[in-house]
Amino acid sequence: MKKLLLSFVVLPAVLATAQVGVNTDKPRSSLDVAYIKGADPATPQGVHFPNVSTAQRLKFENVSEGMMIYNTDKKCLEMYLGDESGSHEWQCIPNVGNKSSQNVSVSPASFSGQFIGGVPLSNASVSFKITNNGFSALNNVGFSDAVTVENEGTNITVNCSANCSLSLNGGESKTLTYQLSGTPQAGTLTARFSKFGLSADQLLTVDKGNANLQNQEHYIVSFAHGSTTIQGEINNGNNQVRISIPYTGGKGSYDAVSITKTAAEGQDGDATKQITLSIPPGNFSARGELTATLSVDGSYQVKQMGPGDTYDIVTYDIDINGSTAKVIIKGIGGIPDRMFGKETKGALRHQFIYLPVTVEGANGYNKTWLNYNLGAEYAKLGKNFKPQQKLFGQAAHDEAKTHGSLFQWQRAADGHEFKGQRPTTTQATNWRNAGSSAFIKGNYNWVRNGENARGADLELWRARGENNPCPSGYHVPTIEEWKDFHQAVTGSRDYSGNNKMWSQNKLPNLAAAGYHSYDDGSLYGKGSYGRYWSSSAYGSNSAHYMYFNSGYSNTSGDYRANGSSVRCLKD
Repeated sequence: MKKLLLSFVVLPAVLATAQVGVNTDKPRSSLDVAYIKGADPATPQGVHFPNVSTAQRLKFENVSEGMMIYNTDKKCLEMYLGDESGSHEWQCIPNVGNKSSQNVSVSPASFSGQFIGGVPLSNASVSFKITNNGFSALNNVGFSDAVTVENEGTNITVNCSANCSLSLNGGESKTLTYQLSGTPQAGTLTARFSKFGLSADQLLTVDKGNANLQNQEHYIVSFAHGSTTIQGEINNGNNQVRISIPYTGGKGSYDAVSITKTAAEGQDGDATKQITLSIPPGNFSARGELTATLSVDGSYQVKQMGPGDTYDIVTYDIDINGSTAKVIIKGIGGIPDRMFGKETKGALRHQFIYLPVTVEGANGYNKTWLNYNLGAEYAKLGKNFKPQQKLFGQAAHDEAKTHGSLFQWQRAADGHEFKGQRPTTTQATNWRNAGSSAFIKGNYNWVRNGENARGADLELWRARGENNPCPSGYHVPTIEEWKDFHQAVTGSRDYSGNNKMWSQNKLPNLAAAGYHSYDDGSLYGKGSYGRYWSSSAYGSNSAHYMYFNSGYSNTSGDYRANGSSVRCLKD
């Protein structure tokens, strides 16, 4: 074979299994590279391995054991030793003049702890195994500063202040563990050991965060009822839609979300509008909500619908690192108050429009409620009309416009329920008609001989009851239905000694509106005590209700003449 200077010969296929020589025609191994005698002494002779940085080498795939490179960061020849404990192990070939590197080797051991992007590390560590391959003992060799960590530009602190000095007999191995602290970011985390000519890398993939997202239905009112019309619209200005997506069990970070869908045909007949849902990047807390914003080219006019009628405008399937939720944007005609368009005391006082809201909870709970208490200011047409307002916990308790009316038990919506009504001592003679629009004080039952009521006289607030104040298709919950809801929120059908009902995030605007006292009509507990009537009688002069404050919640019974909140449940 002809001698070549620093080049290789491509052999015919028939010689593919023969020995190959470079600068020699008598190779003594599979590949034999010889020095050219007589060549210009200034001409470099040798084998030049590929010059590769650590970052470039980390991108290699399907590497064969024994592959060698020159690592431009470590300034050494590196050899791939295979997959060790889930990490690709590359080690520098020892410096022949460095006795410690000849006799001692380092190899990856393991990572320990939970590594999630955006979550501070707790009890996290990385370990490397040190082996004395020689015959002489090593005495008190320090490795406390041997490890550094790289992770997407973040600062991960490495600490091995104790137990990082080794004494090893010949043939003995020990594992050094380095504690890690800081907040990693999603991506590759590399722990690099480098000391006394020894080097090894361990790689770990830091996952992104996740949470339990709740499905959401978001309604946009476009109302057509009698002479009253509301034109619903989605735009990027005053009518831009923002949707809250509650979650629990959150941890870690998440990337931005952007999903574009074509909307269904709207009021203007345009069926080609593109509506984009966007969620900015961030970090999950243990419990909270994401805010999604809808953007549209121009504006989208929502179809005007009859009371309670709906249609799907667009549906989004959200997937955040495997955490999924379905968000459905719906057009709705709104659910008018049972007294909508009717005068009370000579005025249109019941111009309320409500929306349905689905509540899910433990044990398969899935019920549809109205989104406001009856009579809530935010549900009333006018300057304060906010049909999509969703306040929970303290925010709902502090906002009086979510509180609504306070009804005496089984009375019709005749005007007595509005706050500020002047109470009267007038006595009604039957449950069906109080004969007054005032709050009746001074009688436990508000109606004469109420203790003798039986049968249908105690069911006027049921689904088909004469005095049912709820919109068509809804009713005042029975006490069993309130217990079901209480269990879905707190885990208990009765007493719960915590603030779960106070801070619940399932049924929006469930406010601590207080109550009107039966004896003088005074308002008590506003902003600190929630009290909701059921349609179930309790004894001869009381009725069941569900109540809560910031420390506990339960169901109980009290005088029917008290004025309490009413929240309606779908039949």
